[in-house]
Amino acid sequence: MPFRRLCAWIFVGLLAATAITIRVATMTTGVRLLLVGTLLFGLFTALIYIIKLPGSHPKVLYPGLFFIALFVVWMVLANRQPNVPLLRSTYVKRLMKFDGTRYVRGGETTSGIDSSGLARSALWQAMLIEGVREFNPELMGKDFWKFWWRDLSVEAILNGNYGYTKTIGKAAKLAGYDTSRLESGDMAVARNGIHILIYLGKDRWIEANPNEKKVIINRAPANSKRAWFNVPVTFVRWKILQEPHNN
Repeated sequence: MPFRRLCAWIFVGLLAATAITIRVATMTTGVRLLLVGTLLFGLFTALIYIIKLPGSHPKVLYPGLFFIALFVVWMVLANRQPNVPLLRSTYVKRLMKFDGTRYVRGGETTSGIDSSGLARSALWQAMLIEGVREFNPELMGKDFWKFWWRDLSVEAILNGNYGYTKTIGKAAKLAGYDTSRLESGDMAVARNGIHILIYLGKDRWIEANPNEKKVIINRAPANSKRAWFNVPVTFVRWKILQEPHNN
């Protein structure tokens, strides 16, 4: 069997293994390695096919030059600030996509997710979507890949590990709290790093609730008896969702 064809079949096998793994397993370092390995092997396989083409199909050089020019433009646009309101809006939409997802400790996918996984997974998805939409390498460059790779616990988000978050306030409880000072996407970390609730706007909060074993959305009126609405919280904001003039 030709080497190129063998690589193509191996890549198909890796894709199948990846698709099955992310459906049945939580997002561990091993799973991330499988995803990265599949991507890199796919690029290697594509490169093998592309190298063989120019000799027999000279016209293939034209799209190659186009993509080189595209890459140059991409690099010129690097470090461009993202559109924060759009990114925040997309973040909220991605959060709501997880509504009803079962609670799984350490989970980060629609097959199962926990509170820190919900906060983080929805954000890297929003960064990817807006990065493509805005053609903005700042949202899809090395910082994106570092963020995707790192597994942040609730405590790590609270403490601002890697400089991803900042503390913006505290409250004795969320029940009856005046949310006018919050932005959609802000997080309330309960009991010094045990659980996260994320503000969706319009007095709504989303959380991967370990007691109800799923992701739920609720309001927090003053008379709410829900457990996580009646404990002290620290408000935290993703720095990438901070307006530049408020940094």
